[in-house]
Amino acid sequence: MTSTVKYFTNVMQGAPQLYNDFGCMTKLLDACLVDGFNLRQVQTLTYADGVATCTVVGGHQYKVGQWLLVEGVEQPEYEGEIQVRSVTTNTFTYVVTGNPTSPALGTITVKVAPLGFERRFSEGSKRAYRSVNPLSKGIFLRVDDGLAPGYDPVYAKKAKVGMAQGMTDINTVEGIEAPFDPLNPYQNWVPTGSGGGIYDGWYKWYYAKKGNPWEGDTSGPQEYNRPWVLVGDDRGFYLFNEIQNDNGHAGRIGYCFTDFESYRQSDPYNTMLAATTWYSPASTAWGWGSDVNNWFNRSLDYTGKILLRDHTLLGGNQSVGFAPLNTNNGQTISGRATGIPFPNPVDYSLILHPVHLMQASAKGLRGKMPGLMWVHNDNPLQDLEVVSNVVGYPGRKFLMVRMNYNNEGACSVMAMDITGPWW
Repeated sequence: MTSTVKYFTNVMQGAPQLYNDFGCMTKLLDACLVDGFNLRQVQTLTYADGVATCTVVGGHQYKVGQWLLVEGVEQPEYEGEIQVRSVTTNTFTYVVTGNPTSPALGTITVKVAPLGFERRFSEGSKRAYRSVNPLSKGIFLRVDDGLAPGYDPVYAKKAKVGMAQGMTDINTVEGIEAPFDPLNPYQNWVPTGSGGGIYDGWYKWYYAKKGNPWEGDTSGPQEYNRPWVLVGDDRGFYLFNEIQNDNGHAGRIGYCFTDFESYRQSDPYNTMLAATTWYSPASTAWGWGSDVNNWFNRSLDYTGKILLRDHTLLGGNQSVGFAPLNTNNGQTISGRATGIPFPNPVDYSLILHPVHLMQASAKGLRGKMPGLMWVHNDNPLQDLEVVSNVVGYPGRKFLMVRMNYNNEGACSVMAMDITGPWW
């Protein structure tokens, strides 16, 4: 079974925004994972020579290659997820199978198509999402994006995240979960203390924080909409979002919740969560060299990347790190200070490599990440540039994503396969 790869950004028409207010993250996830966004009314929908032409009331800003969901058509040949073939200000076209009557009838709408996750439970700013793809193990992603008791609303904004083997309601987990500490089982979800001394969350997806690294969460973030990009399919996704305007340097932090290709046969725990790991009082400064970006773009670093269990399927959570080229290359940064120019002088190429998962404590390679590519050239291309004709990957397109490397705002680059399928 293959799944469609889609990507979304904050600059798309009607896209949800990450600003300085609680609830932004769940609105973004609702839109991209489950509901879609930018719903438009269709004025006319016609067919000729295998191609449908859709005229949108008031125009649109859909792009060539974008995946949309057409609904409300009486003729089923027009309906469902479609990929935009061409655009004008008011129209777009897409390929149709069959020979439907023209013009189409019905109360027709179109919107950006979501990834196709299930929102299994919801309460306020809490969500529990999971994949419904039959090849997925259906691990839950639990998100708490609300203002916790004792946490000042002017502080940094973040969503507490975790994954669970099963859930019966938004607050009840069945089976194992991650992150989890048996000596402090509610560490990730239940705050303790108040004011600057509050501990609120352990694994977190930050989306608004004061820029200076010597600031804690107590410093008020700036008021602006943060750039973000989400790439995924119906088995998982990667979220790259800016959390702070760091002295004018552009760059994003990396998070994800996704199944991966496991090297263990019949692996029931082939789902990985990446987050900022920070269990400290709100007033504690992150500091230079801290896990402000959870080192998503640094190899062989086990910060903030976790599985439910290791390959033996026993014991507790398993920390993992990325191994993009070999297992003994030390720590490298994707797309930064690599020693290989862009383009590579030998063959004038961009050099990309799949990302493997290395278990901590010398427990071996667990598997390979879907869609995520390590960049071996130094500082190639522009942010969100789409590149094709990459050596070794014929017919595929890659989205180049610029990320923070350190608290000084220095940038690295990672690449996402936006052609798919990943499986």
